[in-house]
Amino acid sequence: MDKEMSLEQANDLLEQTIKQLENRALPMDESIELYAKACELLALCMKKLDAYKGRIEQIDQKLARDMTEDNYG
Repeated sequence: MDKEMSLEQANDLLEQTIKQLENRALPMDESIELYAKACELLALCMKKLDAYKGRIEQIDQKLARDMTEDNYG
């Protein structure tokens, strides 16, 4: 799995993989492979979302510190 894949790319690929699982009568081996791929993509999306959330929290904390310093500093 490409760790440098963007969230949007991973999400698009995840959606395509889910559609493949939903829209076909696949052999069990292929279904399991697609399921594993979907799980990896989901984990990658969640990891990237957590990183974005952490970054947003850092920005919010910095803004709060800056505002406090401006008001009381």
